[in-house]
Amino acid sequence: MQELMRVEVMSYSKPGEPPRPVTFRFGAGGAQYKGRVLKVLDKKINKWNGNVMYEYLCDCTVDDHPSKIKISYERDTMHWYLRNL
Repeated sequence: MQELMRVEVMSYSKPGEPPRPVTFRFGAGGAQYKGRVLKVLDKKINKWNGNVMYEYLCDCTVDDHPSKIKISYERDTMHWYLRNL
């Protein structure tokens, strides 16, 4: 089972389309981290536990270190989750 970390995300969207992440922020081990999405490489629609989730694979920078992340948006609850960093 994959563990999800809830994150705060600033996103933009066009009418009739799902939101796309721009920046995100999360805390781990008592420290706060900020990231910026440089490019969305892939977008998938998954049904996870019966909920529709938009999963994005992104090139990003987290505290000025380049990284690839998977970030998911749950449509029904409007929450963002970080899958891997």
